[in-house]
Amino acid sequence: EFRMKVRYTLDRAERGVLRLGQPNSVATGGATLSAQGVAGGVAPDGGLPLVYFTDINANLDAADFVEGLLTEGGMSVTYGESNCGKTFFMTDLALHVAAGMEWNGRAVEEGGVIYCALEGSHGISNRVTAWRKHHQMEGLITPFAIIPISINLLDPAADTERLIQAITKAQAEMEKPVRLVVLDTLSRALSGGNENAPDDMGALVANIDRVRQATGAHVNGVHHSGKDTAKGARGHSLLRAATDTEIEITRATKDSPSIATVKKQRDLEIEGEWIFKLTTIELGRNRRGKPVTSCIITPADPKEAKPTGPKLNMWQAMALQALKDAIGERGEMGFGNLPRVKMVGVDTWRAKWWSRASIEPDNKKRATWARSKDRILLLKIAAHLDDKVWLIQEDSEEGRQA
Repeated sequence: EFRMKVRYTLDRAERGVLRLGQPNSVATGGATLSAQGVAGGVAPDGGLPLVYFTDINANLDAADFVEGLLTEGGMSVTYGESNCGKTFFMTDLALHVAAGMEWNGRAVEEGGVIYCALEGSHGISNRVTAWRKHHQMEGLITPFAIIPISINLLDPAADTERLIQAITKAQAEMEKPVRLVVLDTLSRALSGGNENAPDDMGALVANIDRVRQATGAHVNGVHHSGKDTAKGARGHSLLRAATDTEIEITRATKDSPSIATVKKQRDLEIEGEWIFKLTTIELGRNRRGKPVTSCIITPADPKEAKPTGPKLNMWQAMALQALKDAIGERGEMGFGNLPRVKMVGVDTWRAKWWSRASIEPDNKKRATWARSKDRILLLKIAAHLDDKVWLIQEDSEEGRQA
């Protein structure tokens, strides 16, 4: 019986057994090999690695290179509406990883970072320069690199292998593993594909998986919110299913701080909320002598970030902000039977909202506008008469002052 047990153990060691107590490793004759680095996670004989009951051990230490947030070799999505600060947020986080600097009180393990600026390198160059200036890191070697062109991760024969080669090259030149790859944005990486189609989104996820498996890097995609913000990031649901970590960025108004909230974790606790604002940094002067600026992430007062009053969805909040902006830009005092407050025409309000709302097709956009306008008026946030609209709060303040 003893000989049978020894033979059984040796046979399993020769075949290759994945031990869950040793994450991402294949045991073979006492040696361990990376499951991600060996033929995409197969046993030495070319088959699939097997995990036997007696080899399953507790994993007491999660492989989170950003404490409690991002795991080695994982996939994450950072999403939010336009101008909510999601790109600044990810740039800040990525640079903290490259510098090995504590991030919002969380431990960070230093590693190489590849930032794929798929919408152009001008903005990311200024953001990195502002961050470097703020943290007084000019002249310091930091394992951070930008890919400044669009890449196609929809077609497996296009740029997936080129990205893997670039990461491998960077690891050799940085002399340390690349821990994080940022795709800004996922839509650009989809290269014209339909993000709502399962085939196209599935192809994108599969190619991201190829990058992760070949390099061991965590891949983060910067993405946009869907029309229904409660459903998370835009596109087919299989994106969320494939994602290990989701971070949502919201911003109540253009003058409010932003809130980053962890919405999903596959292997870690779902916790974490960071309230931040963008602080302007001057980088220098352009050829006309005018200042060139960018922004860095700084903590903000939580009281400023969470709006009070009636709850509005994204389009309704946009409608309210559009009304405030329209009144601020083109408001005129009421006359005749109208209150003596600044007001604008309903058409002016609608045009301001229409220019900001990214809804297709037009019939859905018209219906959403009608619902948003009616909601603002129903809640008595604003009022209208004779095709003029004004904010009721301002009406009340004017009345008290009178």
